Amino acid sequence: MDATQRVRRAVETSDGTTRAELAAELGLPLGTVTTAATALLRSGVLAERPAAPAGTRSGRPAMLLVPAGPPRTVGAVVWAHGRLRAAIATYGGTVLARDDLAVGTDGSGPEVLEPAWRFLGEAGQGPLDRVVLGVPAPFQRGVGLPPGRLPVPGGEDASGRRPDFAPWLRPDPAAVLARRLGVPVVIENDANLGALGEAQAGAGRGYSCQIFLKLGERSFGAGLLLDGTLYRGASGFAGEIAHIHADDDGPLCACGARGCLSARARRPLVELMEEAYDRTLTFAEVLRLADADEPAPARVLREVGRALGRPLADLCTFLNPELLIIDGALGGAGRHVLGGVTEQIERWCAPAVAASLAVVPGALGADAEIVGAIRLARTEARAEARTGTAGSG
Repeated sequence: MDATQRVRRAVETSDGTTRAELAAELGLPLGTVTTAATALLRSGVLAERPAAPAGTRSGRPAMLLVPAGPPRTVGAVVWAHGRLRAAIATYGGTVLARDDLAVGTDGSGPEVLEPAWRFLGEAGQGPLDRVVLGVPAPFQRGVGLPPGRLPVPGGEDASGRRPDFAPWLRPDPAAVLARRLGVPVVIENDANLGALGEAQAGAGRGYSCQIFLKLGERSFGAGLLLDGTLYRGASGFAGEIAHIHADDDGPLCACGARGCLSARARRPLVELMEEAYDRTLTFAEVLRLADADEPAPARVLREVGRALGRPLADLCTFLNPELLIIDGALGGAGRHVLGGVTEQIERWCAPAVAASLAVVPGALGADAEIVGAIRLARTEARAEARTGTAGSG
């Protein structure tokens, strides 16, 4: 891309930006950006509007460059255990349409995503620019799932075996999905997206080093932001707290290790509660009962917090983060998990680390991953504008 194309692309992937902001982000001289913007304004590709007034600031308001036509949009899809959450948004984060879709629990093939693709195509928001897909598994771009076999979390077939999790994610199916949708597709671990979302617009704003702990109906994991940058690890396995060693004599895990923490949570929380209440329950009901301080679910969630808090204490001592965020999707029930985690942090962390660490609930609830997916899409697009490269569809 030449300078004019880079300026155009950067503006189209924002909800409005100034010439000075463009120059700083693109690494171009202000004069070059001004010349390019003038040409794009004259050709009708870009338009201008005043920025919102900032407090009591006097003088002429800054002028924002904005796309002259409809904004470019991105698709955000998060898949986890029988549900698809999908949204269409501008690069700046304005959500234009969204849906929460129930799907089958069989994720053995990519057809599980078809309801989300239909939603993105039928929502009436115009053509998409790119799609970000969140999945509940460690994932390495260009490779897919890590070596070894990942079992379906908490899911056993009639013979008692735990089937392989989403084999279609090995190797990375992003190129196949991009051909199916006609736009670039990026696949990312859902806990990583939650971490990005809370850092962008939630409890993590203003913190450069933080850990996001995600708890689902059948799985748990963490997203790490170090110095403001998402840390995935060499093979996409960073944050997989479920596979931290917890028992020398524990069973072999399908990941290839022995005594993983996930073995202690082999049975889903809902099944444990159904035994206590002697009736069928949903995960949402369990959370509501815990939020109402029902003894059994409240106690179990606190014990979950203690189990996760022990390895998290070591991790926090090692990384010395400023913030540990507990998944806000748990709602009020999350305070029991937070309590258990906090107990272990106070007991096992180095005192200097514990004193500088805040343990807080997430502020975005179930929206954290969607917000994170939109942020990741914008980061990808802005990187293309900054380097002058184009995404592949």
